[in-house]
Amino acid sequence: MGITHCPLCIGLALLSAFRFMAHVVMLIQLERQGVEQFAHPAGLLGTVFEL
Repeated sequence: MGITHCPLCIGLALLSAFRFMAHVVMLIQLERQGVEQFAHPAGLLGTVFEL
């Protein structure tokens, strides 16, 4: 019995592959922007909090 035994399993496999590729794309984008821009945790959210 393989992964193609039911439509639900095929859909879950496709969803898993899509999520994996989305994570790869996000990692590549972070690498291109550089690590120094993300030194502050608020920078990850795109917002700088002022006290």
